[in-house]
Amino acid sequence: MGASGPGPVQAPLLGFARGARAGRVHLMWPRESALERRVDAMMERVHQAGDDHVRLVVVLEEYLRLAHAEGVGREGFFFDIGAWSETLADSYLALGRVDDAVRVVSDATRGGHSEGAEMLCALGEKLMRCGHEPRARCLWSQARAAFPDDVWIYVQAGIEYSDLSDHPTALAWLVPGMELALRAGDPESALEQLVALRATSLAATGDAPDDLQARAQQALARMTGDTRGQ
Repeated sequence: MGASGPGPVQAPLLGFARGARAGRVHLMWPRESALERRVDAMMERVHQAGDDHVRLVVVLEEYLRLAHAEGVGREGFFFDIGAWSETLADSYLALGRVDDAVRVVSDATRGGHSEGAEMLCALGEKLMRCGHEPRARCLWSQARAAFPDDVWIYVQAGIEYSDLSDHPTALAWLVPGMELALRAGDPESALEQLVALRATSLAATGDAPDDLQARAQQALARMTGDTRGQ
């Protein structure tokens, strides 16, 4: 994989926006402190780097070091550690630095800068799709251990393994996901996807629909008001 990605980096940090003409940068806060000026300069470097991942890694690593050292918890000053960690992970992936991508996303998640398992799952999907399934498998397991009641972890892992035609592994994720959805009353409305995904994987492995599948279909029918075939 080369050093260039699919497009220019978008800036998720409050206080930075691009102008409509000639790539102008507008700073949305008053210049009141040395810290703000440092961040302003970093965001300008991000803008100038475009999709040059080598340059992006340098400035984003610097930004995150600054955020952890000075920005966390400072009243009136916002460091978007989660969003920039994810952007840095994408640049690491573009440069083939898979271990670094996993590290920065794991650190951000442990630090509470992700919406639950969202960043772990997003990176897991990217790794699966660029041939790094063993590393993705570790991320799925990490997400499950940290957020065992997040049904979307099971759905997303099931989707990815199904897309790889690894249906036995897909079922290993879809079964506990379906059980979780049934046990909790499907508050996340994941059951429809789980039923369809598991039916596909059962058919692919030559297994007949079982009691779990029947119970899930019945529960889904009750929730949707569709009792045909019940």
